[in-house]
Amino acid sequence: MVVDNIDEIIKKQFKYTLNQTQFPNLGELYQGKVRDNYILDDKRIIIASDRLSAFDRVITTIPFKGQMLNQVSSFWFEKTKNLVKNHLIEVPDPNVSVVHQCETIPVEIIVRSYLTGTAWRNYENGKATSGYMPPKGLRKNQKLDTILITPSTKEESGHDIYLPNKK
Repeated sequence: MVVDNIDEIIKKQFKYTLNQTQFPNLGELYQGKVRDNYILDDKRIIIASDRLSAFDRVITTIPFKGQMLNQVSSFWFEKTKNLVKNHLIEVPDPNVSVVHQCETIPVEIIVRSYLTGTAWRNYENGKATSGYMPPKGLRKNQKLDTILITPSTKEESGHDIYLPNKK
């Protein structure tokens, strides 16, 4: 389907973005920066909101962000399910995944093509990010020659901590 006036459609949705949920009957609520999680027995219902998080805080909402995030995640869980077992049971709504309750591995992988954010701040201060130090003379937001993969811990509060990137 081709939409001629996509900008207008998105602008009209700003007043309907999903900021938070409140479904006490679904289980115990754990609210992350972007997703609301309801835990009940051996299942978890994950609702991807439209919240946008940057630098460890929610800064706004963006129409359809949660839907896109959930649909991209479910696409890859489906594509890789024969390679590695995952927790996905079903996707009953574009923003919702029902999953098996699992032990969390608190690691986040950031794939960077540009020198920005924490990687830029580290670079400016002469510090490596995940063991990688880009060459001298780069500018803020400059495209990197190679993709930079920066694993970090996923902290419940405060800043995540970068892990050494073993090559």
